[in-house]
Amino acid sequence: MVGVMSLTISRAGGRSGAVGWAWLSLSLLVLSSGWGRAGAQDLSSVSLGWQPYFVGVDVAEWQASEPRRLHGVVMRIDMKAEGVSFLATPANGDKPGETDAQRTSAFLAEHGLQAAINAAPFDVVHEQAGMPQDVHGLLVSEGRKVSRAGQMPALLIDRGNRVWIEEKLETVAAGVWNAVGGFAVILRDGRATGGGDQKLHPRTAAGVSKDGRWLFWVVVDGRQFGYSGGVTTAELATFFLHVGASEAINLDGGGTATMVVAGSDGAPRIVNRPVHGGIPGRERFSGCHLGLRAKSLPAAP
Repeated sequence: MVGVMSLTISRAGGRSGAVGWAWLSLSLLVLSSGWGRAGAQDLSSVSLGWQPYFVGVDVAEWQASEPRRLHGVVMRIDMKAEGVSFLATPANGDKPGETDAQRTSAFLAEHGLQAAINAAPFDVVHEQAGMPQDVHGLLVSEGRKVSRAGQMPALLIDRGNRVWIEEKLETVAAGVWNAVGGFAVILRDGRATGGGDQKLHPRTAAGVSKDGRWLFWVVVDGRQFGYSGGVTTAELATFFLHVGASEAINLDGGGTATMVVAGSDGAPRIVNRPVHGGIPGRERFSGCHLGLRAKSLPAAP
């Protein structure tokens, strides 16, 4: 495993010149796994125990251990299931920026959603809700364009729940109802593209089956030594192939990577372990989300 240790030390010297330690901060960032040779993670055989969460929506929490520890969550959405619909972050009106900073859990609660992930990249990272955000790449919310695509690829969904990924968007096709941009297409026609960032990071990504029937949301935790070291986009592409995707896009990740579901009481429940500011379990304020509406499962007899 190749690892990087970041050591930050603050010193205060007394009048005698003696050194007093004010504080010592030690953070471990595992960029690969183990302290020996680096190795790519094979995610093509990760065990998945799918659990039904809503009508047409299943979730699997998974782990891996070689050559580094990993923890991730994948959501499988049946685009033909009754009651399934989506919402991307809406514009913030006449306020500065394009959207307002909001945690993924708060986005889910505000709009009465059943699940949500962080989506398109944005500037800048704020430490409080409601601050103005500029979204990078395409953002369309219920038919309204909030942010233009620029040179970034996007995940697009029309009103009939047709879903697809486009790499270059000169214009947005008529009928697009919700869309979010990403950093790179990492899987195209069932083959890894080699695009994206090949460093280890927490990731949020989305994939689509060849027939368009299934949309996959994937969040992989990272930057948490001994728990989850993160993945490269190439490794992420192999995981999408494993779950049945033919196309996939790498969305915003890092400390923003978050997946949330509504509990039985409707309250948001974070199903991964975000790492905003290097603190495990701390959720970041994001500028863009993609949310899911779905019907509750029938009551057990």
